Amino acid sequence: MSAALKGFVNAIVSAASFGLIPLFTLPVLATGMHSSSILIYRYAFGCLAMLLILMVNRSRMSLGFGDFLRTLLLSVMYAVSSITLIEGYNYMAGGIATTLLFSYPVFTLLLSVIFFHERLSWITALAILLAVGGVFCLSGLLDGGGSIHSIKGLLLVLLSGFLYAVYMVVFPRVRVRKMPSLKITFYIFFFAMIILTLYGIFTNGRIEPIETRSQLFNLVLLGLLPTALSNLTLIVSLKQISSTLVAVLGAFEPMTAMAIGIIVFHEPFTLPIIIGFLLILFSVFLIVFFRKTRDKG
Repeated sequence: MSAALKGFVNAIVSAASFGLIPLFTLPVLATGMHSSSILIYRYAFGCLAMLLILMVNRSRMSLGFGDFLRTLLLSVMYAVSSITLIEGYNYMAGGIATTLLFSYPVFTLLLSVIFFHERLSWITALAILLAVGGVFCLSGLLDGGGSIHSIKGLLLVLLSGFLYAVYMVVFPRVRVRKMPSLKITFYIFFFAMIILTLYGIFTNGRIEPIETRSQLFNLVLLGLLPTALSNLTLIVSLKQISSTLVAVLGAFEPMTAMAIGIIVFHEPFTLPIIIGFLLILFSVFLIVFFRKTRDKG
């Protein structure tokens, strides 16, 4: 398997596992736990799992001052992206927020082309348009679901998408990319967890305790699958293929989340959703097929 194909697989695994977030988050939200506390536990259990693996492998955990600053910068971008998304959900329906968040492939492309002179092919541009269109169909807007209540909410979610795009564009171009993937992922999330803890205490006054086995079960899985696994494979994929391709393949995240909603939470399966699925799958087919054709050529 070529490095590029491994990059595609890792990016898809990352996005699909990110899409499992509602599966483990919604049951905990239903118990009344604040979203900021859920985020903190998500990062904490993810960090704990990664730390255990690093300890078993006897990995060196030292971090130079320069690498510390670079890692901290990445952590700040990731944490603030998470915070602005949470705050944005207070002003609009989830479907609209998902669609606006998926502005990040467009931001990723623009940043790569403008600042790093990445060549833009018509296939990549078409794939981005198809993926964004697919996410729009999945959002529920075509079924009349949701509305935006303020410009503030709009700006918050767009800022979340922009910061995530900056994170994806910057990471492959800083020295810490040469660190072992698990080690850098652990440090990014450890620092992000500290930032989110301060945010949770400042906004909610405290970190809510885990009170039931069901909460613990869901929070542990939230830390393992859509956090540790998804972000580790994201970091690996960014080392193997371009940030723009990884961003487009991120369309598997809302598609997986929608599939979970339909299968587990019995949400409606409408024609726009079917069209959205097909558009996203076709966008991925375009990228993979033409990449293989180019490699053979």
